[in-house]
Amino acid sequence: MDGTRSASPPGFGARGLAKNRIEALADGIFGVAMTLLVLDVKSPAQLSFETTASLLSYLGGLRHSFAMYAISFVVLGMFWFVHHLQFHFVRHVDRRLLWTNLAFLMFVALVPFSTDLYGDHGHLQLPSFVYGANLLVLALLLYVHLHHLAGHPDLASEDLGRDATRQMRRQLAMFTVVPTVSIAASFYSPRLSMYLYALLALPAFVPGRIDRITRARGDPPSRLTEHP
Repeated sequence: MDGTRSASPPGFGARGLAKNRIEALADGIFGVAMTLLVLDVKSPAQLSFETTASLLSYLGGLRHSFAMYAISFVVLGMFWFVHHLQFHFVRHVDRRLLWTNLAFLMFVALVPFSTDLYGDHGHLQLPSFVYGANLLVLALLLYVHLHHLAGHPDLASEDLGRDATRQMRRQLAMFTVVPTVSIAASFYSPRLSMYLYALLALPAFVPGRIDRITRARGDPPSRLTEHP
């Protein structure tokens, strides 16, 4: 033995795993899931239409599928946005954060199925429950992710303070309230409950304090530093 210590395996840091592999995996899975949503909008490949009017009539019958595609695309986009926002505050990843993210991405990949079920059987209450439960699990896993990150300063960047954590928790509250209200509304009208999910897009158009917090480190200095 020469007393030398072997080099650390690639991807390992002093405090945990590098985060870039999870970010790349998340972007890939979100991209695939968002693309698969369009498969629920079935093209009339086996049908023949004699007139433009008959084709338009058929396409009009797909309005529920188009609406489901658009809403689920926006919903997945918003979950990607929140996941991306949380990773702004991640420096390193431990095993718990790794498995939390893998569980989160597993349910992201399930969204095309729950969307297809909801789109094909939107007149029933059960598909609304399955779709809502899918989104509630995603929101819960984001809560777990944020809670673990906030409780382990060695994994988080220095700008993840109480204010940033509180702002993100408030944002996540909407991702639990909307599916819950939608599931309750499905007992009255399953199809109507679907459109409530469009409310999840509101945070993207309403800038808040969290935007200022995430910009704080990257803001250029207000004036140039003079060197003697």
